[in-house]
Amino acid sequence: MEENRHKLTWGNLLPELFMLLVIEAGAYGVHWWQASTFESFLSKAVLLGMGMGILGFQLRQSRLGDEFDFDNREHCLRFWGCFFLAACLAFLCIFLPVGGWPFLAIFVVLALFSSMSSGIIAGTVLLLIPVLFSDATVAVFVLYFICGVFGVTLFHRLDDEFKIGIPLFLSLFCLLLCEIAGIILLQNARLKAESFVIPVTNIILSGVLLVGILKLFSASVVYKFRMKYLELNDTEHPLLAQQREASRKEYLLAIHTSYFCERIANALGMDKEALKCAGYYHGMQETLSEKEWAESFPPAAYAILQEYWHRDKGIYQKETAVLVTADTIVGTIIEEHTKNDDGVINYARVIEEILAGFERQKLFYNSNLTLHEWFMMQKIFKEEKLYYDFIR
Repeated sequence: MEENRHKLTWGNLLPELFMLLVIEAGAYGVHWWQASTFESFLSKAVLLGMGMGILGFQLRQSRLGDEFDFDNREHCLRFWGCFFLAACLAFLCIFLPVGGWPFLAIFVVLALFSSMSSGIIAGTVLLLIPVLFSDATVAVFVLYFICGVFGVTLFHRLDDEFKIGIPLFLSLFCLLLCEIAGIILLQNARLKAESFVIPVTNIILSGVLLVGILKLFSASVVYKFRMKYLELNDTEHPLLAQQREASRKEYLLAIHTSYFCERIANALGMDKEALKCAGYYHGMQETLSEKEWAESFPPAAYAILQEYWHRDKGIYQKETAVLVTADTIVGTIIEEHTKNDDGVINYARVIEEILAGFERQKLFYNSNLTLHEWFMMQKIFKEEKLYYDFIR
């Protein structure tokens, strides 16, 4: 797994090289249509080429550092498909009034299907196209850049509830203010009603595009596995029912482990559904084949389970660290209850000893679990004294 993370294959480079050729070919086509000098074309082509180079470098760095949002790391072609469509729209903007460029939507869609930093760089590269090949001023570049960055920031890390109302309103309001300040007031000595026609039209179209993009994003990424998680996280799922019949103890261990996984994921902003699912099924490795696990479970949950089952090779995900900790603490407390059925158990001491053992082993040193998250996790486990009395 760690080896694959650092591989840079032609499968990653070919889309980048293809898009570089598309951008440069499009720039040459516009140069030919405008009948500009070759020196002018060459300077613009170099700037766009440098921009594409920076974008490619950023995408590779994000891939190596697991900085992509959601499951974008496994779906790079999805990003390049969006980039191609956005590039076509950027070339079309050359022939549109500067007040009607839909770059707010372009910035947001590119960020949603990659990461915040990659989306900003990609949007900026595409914004250069109409700015360089039209009579747009620096103010126009700045206004669309500000709107794009603000939009990306607002829609970054959408949660499972997918609340888009406030980000949508604020991003469109920012676009309106920037259009007024950067285009209307600069181009007109005084405000006139007709000056607002194109900017308002742009805001309406940008709003429609954003809603469409967010709907597509929610269906293809955020809620792609919602029904699958609802099925897997049902305690009457056939695999869980089978485990309940085979071993009541293992079944209860899975139920209690999943409870803590979900609680900690909620508190720390982790992938709740994937971690909860891994909590239910982490003790069933031999139940299915590797192929069946991969086909039956969402990629995020399967990745946690794989890392848990092969943790001797290292733990790199914070979700896996939570699963290991929850499983160990719950399992230990169940054993303590078995040995001391009527005795009083010092839960805080048991938890502290387990966590101290993890620290001595440096078990999670390679994971992306922060110190703040580690201490928050300890606090949550120690607060559940009443719950532990029911763990049997």
